[in-house]
This record gives sequence, C-alpha cells and structure tokens, in this order.
Amino acid sequence: MPASAKAEKAAKAAKAAKGDKAVEGPSRTKPDFSRPLSREKIASAATLIIRRDGQAALSMRKVAGLFDVDVAALYRHVRNKEELLAEVGLLASKMIDLEAPSDGDWENRFLKLTRQIRDRIAEHPEIGIYADGSPWATPFFARANGLIAELLSETGLKGQPLVFATQTVLHLVTSLAQSQILTRETSSAQNRAFAETIRAQLPEGVEKSWPATRARNDWSINFDALFEYAMQAVLGSILPDAVPSDDSKRQRKRQS
Repeated sequence: MPASAKAEKAAKAAKAAKGDKAVEGPSRTKPDFSRPLSREKIASAATLIIRRDGQAALSMRKVAGLFDVDVAALYRHVRNKEELLAEVGLLASKMIDLEAPSDGDWENRFLKLTRQIRDRIAEHPEIGIYADGSPWATPFFARANGLIAELLSETGLKGQPLVFATQTVLHLVTSLAQSQILTRETSSAQNRAFAETIRAQLPEGVEKSWPATRARNDWSINFDALFEYAMQAVLGSILPDAVPSDDSKRQRKRQS
C-alpha cells in the first residue's frame, strides 16, 4: 500500500476514534494507536471495541485495523484472541480502583462500598473477562474481597463465618452488576419474553400475586431499587449482629 494511502487510512481511524469515549479501564485515556505496538496498547484498543460493540464483536483483525497494521503484527505481542481477552481483563482489573468508605455509620459504609463495587463492574464489564484463571483471583476482585472482609470483621465475624459472609456479599453484588450489564444489552421484546416465561412457571397460588406481564409497558428494571432490597436482605439475614443505623434498628423492630 502506498505511503499516502496508509496515512489516509490511519487518519480516518484516528478521526473515528476521537468520536469514542475514553477508555477508563486500562489506560484511563483514549487508546494510543501509535507504533511501536505493545500489549497494553493492543489491550486498550480491544477494550474500545468491546465497549462500543460488545465482546462478541471483538476480533484480532478489527484490533489490527485500528493500528493500520496486518493482523500478523499483533501475534508478536499476544498469541490469540483468548490471550488478548485475558490481558484486557487483567489490565482493567489492575487499573480500576476501589476505596474504603470512611464517612458514616457502619451500615452506610457497607452500602457505599457495595454500591461502589457494583458500579465499577457495571461501568467496566471488561474487568469480568478472564481466561484460564478465576475472576475472583484478579486484582480488582481480590481488592473488593479484602475491603468487604475488613468491614465485616468490624461486626465480630471471624474464621469461616467471615469467609462465607464476605463471599456471599461479593457474589451477590457481582451477580446484580452482571444482570444490569446483560439487561441493557437485551431488547424490550426479549425482556418481555423472559418475564412471560418466568410467569408461566409459577405455581397457581403464586401467579395470582405476581404482576401481570400484559399490563406492563416499561420493561426496564430498577436496579437501584433491586440492589437496595438485596443489601437490606443481607443486613437482616447473614449479618444479624452487624452494627445498624438507628433508623434501621427502628425499621427492623417495626417489621418484627
């Protein structure tokens, strides 16, 4: 390809990239399409494609196109797509921070921390990408596990109960965040079909108490309300000895 044609193609790629949001995971800036190539640059470009078009749309050829190089050039840095995905997940996991809340009573700090973890996963789905290992062993989830355990230990939990409570909270928060990611990528018609399938499998007595699907026009899910309900269930069940706020004490007393 003539040098002028290559320059024109590179300019078009750069112009298209300017219209995309910054990648706040691996690089926290717009991806660097300059050469020489590196694993981090390639992972950042792959993250851009995943954010824009979804993980299923990622291909080595698309990544190579952003750098205006032949796909073979990528294989000097990553062996295959699976290794590239692992690099995306690991790099994002290292770069996305979590902070231990310091303000408020224990329950408010618990809710702030779990919301923060949920929001990070929902905003950066690439941190859930992993290859041969477990996502729970990545830096992000290890950090989340540590912060949750530190907070729960203040309630007097220790040993196996502390491990079980920490893992229960982390898995629940992660599941809610992943459901949020899946739902926003699903059409209204698909969500309606899913709701109707769920309703069809309900026992007759329960079905009468379940909201009628035909009466609904809005198939979006209020994940904030769902999250608050789930976290209050955690506080009221697996953490009965946690230090609650005065308002929560009064509310639970009324419920009992």
